[in-house]
Amino acid sequence: MPKMPKWVADAMESLVSNRFLKVVVSDCVYIHPSLKKITFSGDLRNIKFKTGQAVIFRVDDTNFRNYTPCVWDSASGRFEIIFHLHGRGPGSNYISGLQVNDTLLISPPRGFDFYKKKYNHHFFFGDETSIGFFKSLEQEIEGNGQQYTGILELNSDAALPDAFPGSRVKIVKASTTKAEQAIRFLQSIPEAQWELCKTGMFYLMGNARSIQAFRKAIKEKGISSKQIITQPYWVEGKIGL
Repeated sequence: MPKMPKWVADAMESLVSNRFLKVVVSDCVYIHPSLKKITFSGDLRNIKFKTGQAVIFRVDDTNFRNYTPCVWDSASGRFEIIFHLHGRGPGSNYISGLQVNDTLLISPPRGFDFYKKKYNHHFFFGDETSIGFFKSLEQEIEGNGQQYTGILELNSDAALPDAFPGSRVKIVKASTTKAEQAIRFLQSIPEAQWELCKTGMFYLMGNARSIQAFRKAIKEKGISSKQIITQPYWVEGKIGL
């Protein structure tokens, strides 16, 4: 629900207020000029979270946005979200203004459980908007002693190495031809390594057009549809995807 009239948003928020979570901003840090990590605190004792689920923020009178936590700890009552600040919309403007001690209401986590534990190898493809999901997925995979690799298509090639040293993903520069550099790197993966990738699960997140292009490329390399999970977060020309 990206946008609705103010009176509808007010009515909905009032009707379901008992289901929303009251949280406080306990820490803010810029890990890159376009990436803001915020820690939230609240009573999460009865809340269950699954990798890839999102929480809803009301970012102004008429707009709502979904954001995926990278860390969630119900027992300690805290979670973290890495926000991509592109500076071109109500969500980015709202998050840029959040400061320590701000109080807000969010929805409980919602959505699918994306992580497929039965697979030993996992392959991730995404962009700045999906870094939170990637970090959440990475923790699950490493916690279970599994393997992962992947490709991040970023407008700034400095965004990930400084923020997440040691991550086993290839960073490529985004281009006007969606996923072009990512597909080029995909084609260069050694055959022995690709044979391992082919036994695993593929998670394609972020820009809808990049996802479409990359999905076509991995299917041409022998990956079946049942091994692919997609979650578009945005696409050019459409607000609130």
